[in-house]
Amino acid sequence: MNTPREKPVSDSREPLSAPVGASSAAQADIAERFARFRTPENAGFFDALARHFAHLRDHPVLPLHFEYAVTANERGRDAAEKLSRRFPVHRSRGLFSRRTRVLDVGCAYGGFLVAFAERGARVTGIERDERYVRLAVENVRQHGLDADIVLGDATAAHPAFRGRFDLITANDVVEHVPRLETFLANLREWLAPGGAVYLEIPNGAYPPYVRKDGHHELFGIVLLDFEEASDYVARHSPGGRYDTYHYLGPEAYARLFAAHGLSFDVLPDNLAGLTVAGVLAQVEELRAGVEAGVATVPAESRGLVRQRVAEYLARVEAAPRATQEERRRFVLEYGPSFWIALARARA
Repeated sequence: MNTPREKPVSDSREPLSAPVGASSAAQADIAERFARFRTPENAGFFDALARHFAHLRDHPVLPLHFEYAVTANERGRDAAEKLSRRFPVHRSRGLFSRRTRVLDVGCAYGGFLVAFAERGARVTGIERDERYVRLAVENVRQHGLDADIVLGDATAAHPAFRGRFDLITANDVVEHVPRLETFLANLREWLAPGGAVYLEIPNGAYPPYVRKDGHHELFGIVLLDFEEASDYVARHSPGGRYDTYHYLGPEAYARLFAAHGLSFDVLPDNLAGLTVAGVLAQVEELRAGVEAGVATVPAESRGLVRQRVAEYLARVEAAPRATQEERRRFVLEYGPSFWIALARARA
């Protein structure tokens, strides 16, 4: 296991900052509450997570964040399975071998590193928060695997990464990148010839996320711009920080990727089982819960959130759905909770 390097950059994917010396009682309570996730294979990682999340002991988002963290390996294995079926980087020998080089950007808890290393790839992670680097190191080490984990910012220059990776993964990362143009330029530069980027990006237009977003579980926050959302979080959870800089749609992502020499192709998996009727049913559930949802918003943000939700509902209602292509685009825009996409360097 290589040691982390480079200067850390401040980051927060949880709503509150961890106080120094979080109590052992909080750790024990969290370990007991989530004991169903503890196994002999993940015991060290599980205990590290209990320490990491001690500051959220009484926060309502603790279950969301802890369960997301402790299931990181399963999400990584699911992505590896998808890619092994759909995207052979080296067609003569399959996707994974000792020579396949994989970079996980924003590697956080190390789940993708574990999953791809299990399949024989040489894995590298880059993460800008030292807390997550420590957790990733623990997770990878516990599985008897090896990874090169870099403490650094993916929007900074990394000359050693140039042309190095057959596959780059970015799971739940793009929306947290403030300088997306620099980030995309780096992704293109870091790809080896014939390589690709695998992305999982949350959909801010997904009706259940309008009711309760996937990061803070707050009503309507996905419809606000960054400054408005930051103010909402600060009023809702004093001391909290907001680091979701944008929620774009698939067409906007495609244009942005193209401007930086990358394709952006949403995988068919995104639309499996989704229908216009299903999306509209979710929209009606949202509509029925607007007043209850707005009541949970800090008073200073309620008027704005109410306005943005009304605009969103009107936009969905007006979206064309007459032709087959219009229905496909409607489902793609509003149906998936996450877009799963591949990007490749354009000639």
